[in-house]
Amino acid sequence: EGLMIDFEPLKLDSQYGPVTGALASHKLAARAVARLKSLPVGDVRLLCNTVVEEIAEMTGYDRIMVYKFHEDEHGEVLAEFLNNREIESFLGLHYPATDIPLMARRTFIENRVRMIVDARARGVDVVHTGALRQGLGLALCTLRNVRGCHREYMLNMGTQASLVLAITVSTSSGDTGDKSRSDSGRRLWGLVVCHHCSPCMVPFPTRSACEFLVQVFAVQLMKEMELAAQLKAKHALKMQTLLCDMLMREPGPVGLATKSPNICDLVQCDGAALLYNGRIWRVGSSPPTELQILSIADWLMTDHGDSTGFSTDSLLNAGYPHTDDLGEATCGLLAVKFSDKDFLMWFRAHAAKSVRWAGAKHQPEEGEDEDPTRMHPRTSFKAFLEIVYMRSQPWEDVEMDAVHSLQLILRSAQQEHDEVKRRQLMLARVAELRLQSVDEINQVANETVRIIETATVPILGVNRGGQVNGWNMQIAKLTGIPVEEAMGRSLLQELVAEESKPEAQRLLVSSLQGHEEADVEIRLKVWRNGTPSGVLIMLVNSCANRDIHNQIVGVCLVGQDITTQRIVMDRYIRCEGDYRTIVHSPNPLIPPIFGMDEYGFCSEWNIGMSRLTGLGRADVLGKLLLGEVFGLEMAMLMLRDEDAMTELEIVVNCAMEGHQDTSNHPFSFFCRDGRLEEVLLTVNKRTDVDGRVTGVFCFIHSMNREVHEAVKAQVAAEAAAQARLAQLDLSRESLRSPLDGLSFIRLSLQRIPNLTPDQAQLLETAGALEEQMRTIITDMGDLGPVEEGFPDVQRTEFSLVSVLNASLSQASGAAIAKGQQLLCSVPGSLKVRVFGDPIRLQQVLATCLRTAIEFTPPTGWVELRMDGPLLAGLDRSGAEGSDVPAAELFRFTIAHCGDGLPAPLVQVLVGRGGAAGAGLQGMALRLCRRLVHLLGGEIGYVFESGQCAFRIDVKLSVKHTAEATASSRA
Repeated sequence: EGLMIDFEPLKLDSQYGPVTGALASHKLAARAVARLKSLPVGDVRLLCNTVVEEIAEMTGYDRIMVYKFHEDEHGEVLAEFLNNREIESFLGLHYPATDIPLMARRTFIENRVRMIVDARARGVDVVHTGALRQGLGLALCTLRNVRGCHREYMLNMGTQASLVLAITVSTSSGDTGDKSRSDSGRRLWGLVVCHHCSPCMVPFPTRSACEFLVQVFAVQLMKEMELAAQLKAKHALKMQTLLCDMLMREPGPVGLATKSPNICDLVQCDGAALLYNGRIWRVGSSPPTELQILSIADWLMTDHGDSTGFSTDSLLNAGYPHTDDLGEATCGLLAVKFSDKDFLMWFRAHAAKSVRWAGAKHQPEEGEDEDPTRMHPRTSFKAFLEIVYMRSQPWEDVEMDAVHSLQLILRSAQQEHDEVKRRQLMLARVAELRLQSVDEINQVANETVRIIETATVPILGVNRGGQVNGWNMQIAKLTGIPVEEAMGRSLLQELVAEESKPEAQRLLVSSLQGHEEADVEIRLKVWRNGTPSGVLIMLVNSCANRDIHNQIVGVCLVGQDITTQRIVMDRYIRCEGDYRTIVHSPNPLIPPIFGMDEYGFCSEWNIGMSRLTGLGRADVLGKLLLGEVFGLEMAMLMLRDEDAMTELEIVVNCAMEGHQDTSNHPFSFFCRDGRLEEVLLTVNKRTDVDGRVTGVFCFIHSMNREVHEAVKAQVAAEAAAQARLAQLDLSRESLRSPLDGLSFIRLSLQRIPNLTPDQAQLLETAGALEEQMRTIITDMGDLGPVEEGFPDVQRTEFSLVSVLNASLSQASGAAIAKGQQLLCSVPGSLKVRVFGDPIRLQQVLATCLRTAIEFTPPTGWVELRMDGPLLAGLDRSGAEGSDVPAAELFRFTIAHCGDGLPAPLVQVLVGRGGAAGAGLQGMALRLCRRLVHLLGGEIGYVFESGQCAFRIDVKLSVKHTAEATASSRA
């Protein structure tokens, strides 16, 4: 009958100013949206905590909560943020379903933002002339007054102002049991509730930004829920496959309970049982006794005989008469009947659970009258603890679906064995019929050849030798080569353009091996009047030709001429500045293009968009792109649901904020005639000469099923890569804590007075090993420099003896375990202090020692020797008069007995082979080679005098020489 409009105060001098359209309000939540999207997957609690923190910062309310509705419609506070630390915390409290009635929940689905500025304020009557036929409904009015019951509820809670934001998620069309689901396919998952102890007015731009932020939160929450469901379904499907394979290999279901995996692995349970042909097989940790299982089966056939399946989380509440005999060990039951008297049963034990209620759950408040028509607000919110007894964890839909599938598999197992025999007879009969139908096949083949020859698309055939044996009229017309001239010619050598030969050869080889491909671009030579005249560009689909014995005898290529389209696209790339001519060209090859300016209004709409959507350029220019052109309900082009609208807003906002452009984003909408279009959307930002973003350009490409699957696979791969990187960061941080503890213990031991020289040396060696571990952990954090061969190299003063001790300590355990001798020979004159990177040198020596021990036979020997300085390696850059010591060449030799390293590892060490096929040892030796080169040296492996040896030459600057001592062996 008319419109009802809310007017609220707008402060023009505030930080928000006048706002036009939803896009400008959404900019206020850009940082919060970016933070939500950057959170790691798999943590709903972190997602909830983040959204309350962001809304608390945007609104300033005293208390902000995420309130979730459970299956029995009662609510729970999952996350909370307090700006006012003096008020009481509601985190973890449960609230009965009656606190938010069903009608209020349905209202939240239609009007998702409800703000109460002052619960104590008196209402104002609505004045109108004349009577309204349907009355005046204020359910969607933002400024409607607070009802008396809710006002008392708020004041009893100590709250005078509030802001409630609905969290709605998509639901399946078959979910009819949810009373909070709307006709649009959305259900109320929960609420974001903001409380303030004094009157509080939040301006419309901030409310709109908060609403957009909650929509983004709902999208991320839906993804988390779908991911969890997919993981459970994946596990159930894997177990179903294994159990089904077991049934196919062995007749009868007994193996499901006697082998591994068994029925206990299909769903989460404490015990299971198989009742088959009067016998019982029990599985798991705590299944009932055989007599109790027979009693349960009799009860199921008596009280639930019409059903083939039964599930409950409480046998007591389900009416089982002998619950006392079961005790707490068996409370939940999931059972299926796969024959008249045969059952599969799964059991769950009692799961004691404590629930903290905000006030008593079932009893009315004191002082309430007995009038059932009056709603009584809660007067007490003091935490009330309830203990739930004789109830197990509820069975989930995924688990019941998996059990139902196993039931169907069991029923059809015997039929499958009979079917195998019938198929064998059928195959024999088919072989006879195949011989009898050769003439019919020849007739069909001739008809197929005639259809190919007269087809309107280019088609050609190639035999196994690469010669053309099929060439229809259309490709003859496009290339200028008659059919009789093309037959028998080599496709690759004579007909394919030079630049396309590698791709065409790969396509033919792959197709002859049975791997058919689609949308492969090849270029054929074109002749006009007997002279070359350009190329024909085609997108071809390959199909393997097979004989009656199913052997591949050739390849058929069905093509699409894209020469004109490719030429147009090349011209577009070369003439980017002349975009007006291209955008508004009526050529059907120009993709649909539309644009948006910095204020959110549609600024471009080409002819391709008009043909695609049915809307003319004049119909959309100047309209809000998000809301009026693309949107929900009253929009010109409606989207599927609110999630699709939110995704579109995120993509456009990211481009407008200059974060990144979006390519090939799946996008769907309903055209003017009601037809659903599924396309790929590419969004690029527009900038002026100063680099300022002035809008976005959007290109639409048609999307086939293969592209859609590829996009989904790419998104899944990126999510998996992010999860692996997060796991690596977690491992690094987990290693740092015990390493810091070891460092603290070592420092504490060093403070002990009167340490012996051997004890001091052991502590010094422990310190060197700690530094090596910290360097390795740092390398794990950024693998790029290590893989590229450019890790950080230090230059510090150190003792060669300390490095040797630390290296030998890392190899001693492996040598002792194999019964080998680990020797060390160092001249006393070489026990000096030098300048270089001790950690990297220590890392190289330890790796080479462990590799030598690995390839030395038991009871053999491994020896570390050090020689130097070598005259051939002297570097006199630090001559007299210079502060830099002279660099001298030191040689470290690690000799060992035995046959030596395998040839692939030697090739990796000397830089002639890749480490991909050499395993972890090959990767370690490749890293050693890179580190030695960074230290200014060389590494090699030699066979001489009946022994094998690593030879490592490193340049080090000597500070001073210690007193010569006798050679030491360790």
